[in-house]
Amino acid sequence: MKERLHPFQLSILIMMMQNGLVLYSLPRLTAEYFGKNGWLSIIFIFVLVNINIMMIAIIYKLGKGRSIFEIIEASIPKWVMVPIYLFIIGIWIGIASMITSEYIFIYKLMFFPALPYILFIILFTLASFQLLRGGIYQFAKASVVLFFFVELMIFLVFYLFPEFEFSRFTTFFFKGETDYFKGALHVYSAFLGIEVSILFFPMVEKKWTKALFIGNFISMIIYLSILFLSFGFFSFDQILHDKYPVMTLFEYTEVSFLTRAENLCFSVFAFKVLSTIVIYYWGAQQILGNINKSIKPNFWIFLILGCGCILALLPDSIVDVEKWVERLSTCAIGIAWALPIFVLCILFIQSFKREIDHAK
Repeated sequence: MKERLHPFQLSILIMMMQNGLVLYSLPRLTAEYFGKNGWLSIIFIFVLVNINIMMIAIIYKLGKGRSIFEIIEASIPKWVMVPIYLFIIGIWIGIASMITSEYIFIYKLMFFPALPYILFIILFTLASFQLLRGGIYQFAKASVVLFFFVELMIFLVFYLFPEFEFSRFTTFFFKGETDYFKGALHVYSAFLGIEVSILFFPMVEKKWTKALFIGNFISMIIYLSILFLSFGFFSFDQILHDKYPVMTLFEYTEVSFLTRAENLCFSVFAFKVLSTIVIYYWGAQQILGNINKSIKPNFWIFLILGCGCILALLPDSIVDVEKWVERLSTCAIGIAWALPIFVLCILFIQSFKREIDHAK
């Protein structure tokens, strides 16, 4: 019997594969683009992401568990779809490599500026290779273990509650210099990664779609908790002028058994960053495997990781990386919405044709 992804594993995997690196700058982004009490914006973005997930769940139900490749290629020749497939592959490999670069630049900037950049790239590439070789089932099991390493760090922020003050909140909502559309794109990028779940259809148990919502809800609770604490710990101006407020938040964490909590937390956070990177590489591998099924998966893994390494070496600074991440995230958000809508349209057309044939 073919192994299937269990809903519990999936809910953890969904949470782990979302782009959590945005969390470190999320308080500043919500304050900058949504103004006073901007932390509430995460709830509205969460609703949008759930609508996106709902489309994926509807595709699974209407398509009766068929993969999106079977659904699409039943109506459209593969050669027509190849340029679209390659575009998605390029965006996913690009965003994975830029997330790698962003993490490394932040790590070097904050903690170990003398360590060679290439060394970090090699370590991330080797770790990605091992997880990709194991396949999605082994990766899902590994993500459960990595989840407990990462999320235990969140409990450290509870040591900051004595410094939390409700007086730092204002009675104004979304006031100030705001840009809701640009802010929505930035905040939405914290949930990116979940769109790759559209490729899970042949690998999951029947009642798996609940796991998508549960995993996304866990992410939202974590984001909301950190945002709420940040807005109650710092003044609004402090958040606006701190590039990584969550890093500063951990710097203020004083625990008797731990020194430099921010160093440990960001180091452990590499596991979550790795999960996001691997799921995008895995998604690219699945699409390439569908384009040419005669080539062995290991070849695609080497090709993807090679391209990822080259792209990760291109940026010269954190500013360059952030520009690339912003552009690629916008494209990834477009894919996250356009691909399910496209597949749904195909399913409706196929259903309409069946009804006409049945009537004849």
